[in-house]
Amino acid sequence: MSNNPNPSFAECYIMQHGDVKRFANTLADGFSQYGMFRHVCYGAYHYDLMRLFWEVSIALLPDNAICIADSKDVNSVLIYIPPKSKEPSLLDYMKAGGVKMFFKFGIRRITRLTRFNIEIEQVAKRYRAANDGYLMAFATRLDKQGQHYGKPLITALLNHLDASGESCYLETLEAKNIALYQHFSFQPAGQMESQMGDLTLFAMRRPSGTITGEGKPTL
Repeated sequence: MSNNPNPSFAECYIMQHGDVKRFANTLADGFSQYGMFRHVCYGAYHYDLMRLFWEVSIALLPDNAICIADSKDVNSVLIYIPPKSKEPSLLDYMKAGGVKMFFKFGIRRITRLTRFNIEIEQVAKRYRAANDGYLMAFATRLDKQGQHYGKPLITALLNHLDASGESCYLETLEAKNIALYQHFSFQPAGQMESQMGDLTLFAMRRPSGTITGEGKPTL
């Protein structure tokens, strides 16, 4: 992950190599109410499995990825992958997780992860522009949500996007998140019904040249 000085992230905590488990813990906790992850775990969210998933995901980030938190306490986490970066495939996840990940998840959960990954790739192919960066993850611990721990992170990212002229893409499975991202000038790009259950993938983009607005959502 990138450790280069960037004035946009001066007020954020930039992840160090020893922080992977703490960042993964926050992501596993923050996403515990998300339908996709509960569906992967067959209705009962499995915290330890999702923590392993995020550990592997973080380990596979490209060198120029931006992985930040609100502070060393890591109450809120944001991961952004700049345009043209190589993003890991599900096969990369399996290679990095090795036998441990395969046996802990089991073949049924691995199958569901694979199918979700295919759907996410289909949505991105349909709605993501070639030069878009990717907001891969943005989550706050459940006991800290609604206390503005995430706001400095998304604000810092938007300042970076405005300064660099980068466009940004994201997808979410939570309809309630659409209004939140609209506060930050992301625009709905389209949606696709998942074949994995009663879930919908919503794609959103923030075009280059967009200037951060004055919206103040609760994060």
